[in-house]
Amino acid sequence: MKMSNMIFYEASKLFISPVLDWYCHIDVEGADNVPEYGPALLVSNHRSLLDPIIIGYSVERYINFAAASYSFKIPVSKQLYSWLGAFPLSIYGGKESEEHIQMAKDLLANGEIVGIFPEGVQSFFNPHRVSKIANFKTGFAQLALEAKVPIIPCAVAAEEEKELLRVPGFLTSMYVKIPAAKEGVGFVVYKDVTCRVGRPIDLSPYFDEAPTKALIDRIAGRIRRIVIKLYDGEDPDRFLTGEKPFDFAKDKV
Repeated sequence: MKMSNMIFYEASKLFISPVLDWYCHIDVEGADNVPEYGPALLVSNHRSLLDPIIIGYSVERYINFAAASYSFKIPVSKQLYSWLGAFPLSIYGGKESEEHIQMAKDLLANGEIVGIFPEGVQSFFNPHRVSKIANFKTGFAQLALEAKVPIIPCAVAAEEEKELLRVPGFLTSMYVKIPAAKEGVGFVVYKDVTCRVGRPIDLSPYFDEAPTKALIDRIAGRIRRIVIKLYDGEDPDRFLTGEKPFDFAKDKV
């Protein structure tokens, strides 16, 4: 985190927050679940470009958000994300992806919070499907295990969604090199939004285990189910308030 990024981040919150609150009517639940200090990986669903803005509005601490690497190749968004202190995260694997993951590890090693959207932009291609939360890519679980940090599940849920515009597939495919990009991307805006920040998930029982694919898939799947619970407002006593004990390794989600 650079001081210039933090200043721009906080100034943006100060300027945008009143407009965002007026338009989206944001209700925040569980903001105090974010620890005052120490590293953590914040994991959220992703249906709109507004999601990082809403989470940043809801959480007091500075969040280093990961943004799709192609975002840093698009004019305007490249500069904006750089000013806000976001870092690229490649969805294509290989050396570039390893370098981006190392950026996240370095931030966590410095005691910072990293924000990741494991759905990527899958929900952007078809925001009207029945399943509101797409499958999670599992790399975040491996990152949390290797960095030995807790995961903070988060959900942004809106009572009303509106597709403001749709970028046609031929333009989307210029930057996003996956088949679904041919469908085009829809940009969704929210009304009456609730941002629910869940209780941190302690992964320390797994730190001594080999990070096998089976273990990583199991952790990622359970985190996704918790995010769905937060999105639907279910079991708040276990996942939001902590009034009911929850053992991530043993209890059923």
